[in-house]
Amino acid sequence: MLSDMQATPTAARPAAVRLNRQKLDELRRAHGISTEAELARVIGVDTATLWRASSKSPPSNAVIAKILIAFPAADFRSLFVVEAAA
Repeated sequence: MLSDMQATPTAARPAAVRLNRQKLDELRRAHGISTEAELARVIGVDTATLWRASSKSPPSNAVIAKILIAFPAADFRSLFVVEAAA
């Protein structure tokens, strides 16, 4: 039995790293990359992986690393946003 001071567990959203797609698109344009397929190829992922990382799913560590390798002058904090748990 929980006391009045104990919190009940909830299905909270965990903290996550999210791709800043606006910044990635700025880099894409600056590097003359015109299509999603070309961007995915430059990063080293398939287009479905790029789509997932750009939409609902947080990118995997491997995708984060590949993006940073593809754009070495880009700052992590500009390309990715850390969201606190909710």
